Amino acid sequence: MTSRLGVETPPRVSTPRRRHQGGGAFKYLAVLPLIVLILGLIAFPLGAMIWMAFGQVRIVAGQFDYTPIGFGNFERIPADTTFITSLVNSAVFIIATVVITVVLGTILALLTDRMVRGQQLFQNVLILPAIIAPVVISIIWLLLLSPQFGLINKVLSALHLPIQTLLGQKAGAMAAIIGVDVWHWTPIVFLFVYTALRGIDSSIIEAASVDGASAFQTARSVILPLLVPAIAGAAAIRVVMGVKVFDEMYLLTFGGPGDATTVISIYLRSVIFDRFDYGYGAALSLTVLLIMLVVVLLGLGARGLTRRFRSA
Repeated sequence: MTSRLGVETPPRVSTPRRRHQGGGAFKYLAVLPLIVLILGLIAFPLGAMIWMAFGQVRIVAGQFDYTPIGFGNFERIPADTTFITSLVNSAVFIIATVVITVVLGTILALLTDRMVRGQQLFQNVLILPAIIAPVVISIIWLLLLSPQFGLINKVLSALHLPIQTLLGQKAGAMAAIIGVDVWHWTPIVFLFVYTALRGIDSSIIEAASVDGASAFQTARSVILPLLVPAIAGAAAIRVVMGVKVFDEMYLLTFGGPGDATTVISIYLRSVIFDRFDYGYGAALSLTVLLIMLVVVLLGLGARGLTRRFRSA
């Protein structure tokens, strides 16, 4: 064999590749800790919840006593008006907090990105509420909003103005808790959107400016479409946080007045830890899990239809 320079080169001898012995077994051993973790933290509790949902569970002499009752626990759910009310309250809370935090977080991210001075200081101040524990946040706002000893009412009384009773009114209590949650978690959405915003190629924005687009047009037609994945991710996290919310309702209103702020987490706590109705509590938990699964599937389906519509 001769090369391009006319010099003979020895022919290449192909050597068979050595197969790595034991590679297949190593793959499974590498993921074994993850499988054990998933089974321990997800599969086992989920299986136990399903098992309890189809039985009557009592504590007798310090031991769990299980009696199978089939779908008896689930048959009680349609007549449970408090559970229905808690679902409605949770839906109102989730929709309001997700929409407000996503809109505010996105606006703050866009404004921060256009700041010339003090950008770093503004970021540090903005994310401060998100690093404080929910219990501390709830206590702070209780000391501010309490009709009896709240700081706001003390100031209003000193100024001879009417005092506020938000936590004592049905609509006011829900509005106050929504406001506390928005103040606490808007920085999370801000971080998601701002991080994605800083990752956008500046040449895209410059090209829009060269084409004569205004700042508003650039933000609406160029920047926001690129931020959709980050906004959707932040919204999904906020939905999960809204389903799990507990501290604000428990410490500020304890689900009241009446059932005005009784969300699903508050009601499940009452069923399981106050009434010790473990089987029914498991059935309610499984029902909420199935509702969330349906919502997720509907969301994925709507997303798929939207993509097909755009591609068409």
